[in-house]
Amino acid sequence: MLYSERAHSEHRLCVSPLFGAQMENYMRKLSGRRTAGAAATTLAACSLFAAATLPAAAMTVTFVRHGEAEGNASGVIDTGTPGPHLTTKGQGEAVAVADQLCPSAPCTAYDGIYASTMIRTQETAQPLSEKMGQPVIVVGEFDPDNPGKNVGVQEIGAGIFEGSPEGAGLGRVGYIVAPLAWTLGLRFVRIPGGEDGNEFDERVDNALAEMADDGSEKPVVFSHGATIMFWTMMNVDNPDLTLILTHPLSNTDVVVVESNDEGGWTLKSWDGQEVGPANYPTQMFVNVRDLIVAPQTAAYKLRQPALALDAQGIGEGVATGASDVAQAGVKFVKDSVTDTVDAIRDIPASLNQPATSSASTLDSDSETPAADVAESVSEAVTKPVRKAAGATKLTDGNKATPGRPLSTVRQQVRGAIKDAQTGIESSVKQVGEAVKKLTGADKAGKADADGNTSDDTGSKDAA
Repeated sequence: MLYSERAHSEHRLCVSPLFGAQMENYMRKLSGRRTAGAAATTLAACSLFAAATLPAAAMTVTFVRHGEAEGNASGVIDTGTPGPHLTTKGQGEAVAVADQLCPSAPCTAYDGIYASTMIRTQETAQPLSEKMGQPVIVVGEFDPDNPGKNVGVQEIGAGIFEGSPEGAGLGRVGYIVAPLAWTLGLRFVRIPGGEDGNEFDERVDNALAEMADDGSEKPVVFSHGATIMFWTMMNVDNPDLTLILTHPLSNTDVVVVESNDEGGWTLKSWDGQEVGPANYPTQMFVNVRDLIVAPQTAAYKLRQPALALDAQGIGEGVATGASDVAQAGVKFVKDSVTDTVDAIRDIPASLNQPATSSASTLDSDSETPAADVAESVSEAVTKPVRKAAGATKLTDGNKATPGRPLSTVRQQVRGAIKDAQTGIESSVKQVGEAVKKLTGADKAGKADADGNTSDDTGSKDAA
């Protein structure tokens, strides 16, 4: 959930005249230490109330690729940190993109400036920093309090392809093969000598989470071409993978993404070109992508307890992972049903014909609209699935302690897997029922049954 702490003081309750008057009258009745304590208590209550009632703030992220660096000019792949400086041309590009982002003062379009740990992004961000009067915050610097945290928006490491020519040869192809696979949902693929898709996605996600924790809702993030392109296409709900091949980002190109209500991201513009909502094939691609990503993410999160030989952590991780995978299955069913019904309903409009079929008139004539059908699938499945999450609760009876047999942990894992299986089986059953509702088969069956009942009644009367 994205949330700005400073919104507390702006909440309608905290700034309302009525609340202020009541607060003033109340304060007059108190004095000394009692007044201070009451004030602190009231302010704390106001903050908690605002935090509980305010919706999550939407976050609009403006990614900017750095200006031309010495590595770009040399024509070789250079992903090392801290990397080379900007060229003279790159410095001019940095000034130009600052003017593009903030054509006039004061600049209020953004509330934070962030850059990777590489010199070229920090130098590109400097003109905008001076124009806005805000510092450049470097994301991903070593944190002694959390040395193992994976966070950063630096360039995707080239691994064994480091130093290869950018424009031709095996290095150019080899460097992007794995990231292209990531955009298809195959995050387990690793760049030889580099990171895989799970590691890459985690560090960028953590970087954006830190910006949200800072209270930034409109950050400008100076990053790198491959990082921006591939993270965007891996995560947005309206990806256009052809853009990577037909319109790769040049120096100081800008990409804008926006958080959505489902906790994901939507691509708004790519190098100044607006990007619209996903069509039906893209929606189904995203549904499948998210479905196959879930088990990979669950397996990735098990790495730390597995390496530490933490039996309890492994048990919790497997149980949570099983629940997450089952939830992904539920979401796949719900989204696929909704997207398919919406696509069928839109066919007559695209052909300039009236909607006459039972499927295309579902929203207006049917007692079960598309959203209701999908919701019925979700509700029917989430109850058994939620049991999997409950399997991770540790009590004195199911904790794994040193020297104690791991049978309890195994039971915990088996229980989570069984609950997940139950949820998926229920999901399949609900799909069948949803299809009947969409095609009108349930009404036809009911009508036949009513007709048979009438015939039987008529026969009895005639007799």
